[in-house]
Amino acid sequence: MSPAIRPARLTDAAAIAHLSIQLGYDLSEIAATDRLSRILQRENQALFVADANGCAVGWVHLVFNEPVDVEPFVMISGLVVDRDRRRQGIGRSLLQRAESWAREQGCAMLRLSSSVARTEAHRFYEELGYTRIKTQYSFVKPLDASAATRLHAFVPEVSEER
Repeated sequence: MSPAIRPARLTDAAAIAHLSIQLGYDLSEIAATDRLSRILQRENQALFVADANGCAVGWVHLVFNEPVDVEPFVMISGLVVDRDRRRQGIGRSLLQRAESWAREQGCAMLRLSSSVARTEAHRFYEELGYTRIKTQYSFVKPLDASAATRLHAFVPEVSEER
């Protein structure tokens, strides 16, 4: 049976952290709990999980954006499916839920970015109708000395498709 897609709960933090590590990000359960507690309170964000028998085996994080220079869109801030559960339709189901949520927000556009090294993910997105619109650089500026020590957190350890 295919996992159910449902809104994330604070109790999903450990699984979200575990899945984020699979994606190449170093995320502790404590940090996931802290961030999730704020995300779940925000009206312009949503986080859905793929629930298989009470365990989150995938997640998608969505953020509503309304920039002045282009029409409103929902950004997929993150998407991951457990490496042992890939190619079972879970990512597709999560993206279908993302599309529904975007429509609920009045958006006709859904955007995402993907590291150049994630070639399998690129094919997956293109198979689902996503169009590659540009290649760009990503910049970050730490605003204090402490933040400067955490720059590495913004760059996942990407090996040949994790």
